[in-house]
Amino acid sequence: MADRIEKIIVGVDYGTTFTGASFVSTQARGIDDIVLIHSWPGEAKHHEVVLKTPSRIAYDGAGNRRWGFQVKPGMNSYSWTKLLLDTGSRLTNYDADLEGATALGMFRLPEDKDAVEVAGDFLSGVYRHILRCIAQQRTEEALSITPLEFWFTVPAIWSDEAKHATLEAARCAGFGSRRGRVQDTICLIPEPEAAAIAVLRRATADGLGFLVKPDDGVLICDCGGGTVDITTYLVKEVWPTLKFEELCTGIGAKCGSTAIDRKFYNLMGRLFGKAFTDFPRSKTAPGSEFMNKFEVIKRDFGYDSENTTHELSLNIKPVAPDPAYFNADENVVVISDEDLRGFFDPVIEKILALVHQQINAANRQAGRDAINRIILVGGFGNSEYLRTAFRNSFDPAGNIAVTVPNNAQAAIVQGAALRGLEGLQALNRRCRRHYGFESIRPFRKGFDDEQNAFIHRYYGTKYVGGHMTWVVGKGQILGDNFTSDHRRYRTLDEDDDMSYFKTIYSCDSDIAPSRRDHDDVRKVGKVHIDLEDVDITQFPWNDYMGERVYHVKYDWKMIFGAREGVLKFEAYVDGQAVGKTSIDFNKEPRW
Repeated sequence: MADRIEKIIVGVDYGTTFTGASFVSTQARGIDDIVLIHSWPGEAKHHEVVLKTPSRIAYDGAGNRRWGFQVKPGMNSYSWTKLLLDTGSRLTNYDADLEGATALGMFRLPEDKDAVEVAGDFLSGVYRHILRCIAQQRTEEALSITPLEFWFTVPAIWSDEAKHATLEAARCAGFGSRRGRVQDTICLIPEPEAAAIAVLRRATADGLGFLVKPDDGVLICDCGGGTVDITTYLVKEVWPTLKFEELCTGIGAKCGSTAIDRKFYNLMGRLFGKAFTDFPRSKTAPGSEFMNKFEVIKRDFGYDSENTTHELSLNIKPVAPDPAYFNADENVVVISDEDLRGFFDPVIEKILALVHQQINAANRQAGRDAINRIILVGGFGNSEYLRTAFRNSFDPAGNIAVTVPNNAQAAIVQGAALRGLEGLQALNRRCRRHYGFESIRPFRKGFDDEQNAFIHRYYGTKYVGGHMTWVVGKGQILGDNFTSDHRRYRTLDEDDDMSYFKTIYSCDSDIAPSRRDHDDVRKVGKVHIDLEDVDITQFPWNDYMGERVYHVKYDWKMIFGAREGVLKFEAYVDGQAVGKTSIDFNKEPRW
């Protein structure tokens, strides 16, 4: 790599509960040269988790911000904001009562800010700290002339608008903003793919390639704070170059470790009523002493086989509390291991159900029992209770090994940096959903509804609208920078508006419906098409009610796999660009 222009590759894992970062020079040799940032501002030294900082921000009345470990118990803080970047997605049965959590006010934002702004405020602190850490190793002057390439990890289940919102928040924070002597860039990578890159690359770098061999099927289960992402990869080659491909369409849900917190909150609300729900949030929110203690209990659960109880101090005054749950003399909330199992088990059952579903799909796709290794990564992957559940579910059969890499939290942010350093990526990905647009078709008597019928201005015959044309299907293999090309037509007269918007739709169901009004079809956003500079008189025309109408054809491109990680669109008329390459996303919240 010595002949390449030097850049600094920065991996950023912005998580629901914790955020980490890493960096490496393109002059480096490999994975062992990646620097994991661990000197986070604030009282990190009092916490076991120092490779990541809490994804938390607090504001005071003077406009000052505190973020990460700087946020102290008692401050009016905001957490779990990342999940609010994807409120447009339809919730599934696996998405652990997010609507109920929203109703309880657990996903709270300042009155004058939206989720992108709050995420951007938090990430601005992360950005400045990353620059300081790089400058400490390289000097400010060297940093000022060295381009930075940021690789942000995002859940593979993320909707397109959520990916766009993540990029928007990162740019608001300053990432990719240097445009003077250097040009910084921002790219996105799916979290399971980043984990696969790190874990599989580490096996080869440590001479452990015999653990992973060609034709092995590896399931990456990324259990984070907010989301669980499950993707399977088929190893094609281990040496001299690591090569792997996505075996089948990945799945996931918003049922990470914060789902356990939400169940805990729900129990407290049921037991203590307004004494708990009306208690100041600064005393019960993530980052409070109360929830910090619960975090320790949650993290240690599963190591001790003896049933016990746990105490959490909380100065509330419930009416006639159950003494099994509240010690009124000491103002102590009491929960048992049985309660903890009640929090953990429903969440883990959902995760295991998703894993079994993915294994079955991968084996069907491969035509054999392809999956022989499950690798747990992410912060929740460090839970001993979760690991035990996985091993009890899969290891007894003897044909699927369950492993957790050393420092499972760091795997994703290492893989993000490796993606930029070595160019490692899946040879192909599977499209997570169907994409298409509304279209018209000739009317079929006896099949189509007369209410949707109209007379086509160019053909003069009856047509019907509301049909869907799906240009990319769920599960379709997408190579790097995959482009879907389609010829489209628009009927216009010279008085028509030549500037309009084309709406893009998606569907997460395995089988895409034929009509736009189906419940499973959702609006992704709109792409602007501008034909103002196009001479429409060059196209065929017909007379319609005394007016000349033209049948304008244009080429429509939908681009997947760009390094930016978001969908791109282009439209051309005779090679002239008439459609902008970005999309105005639908931002209507669903929960």
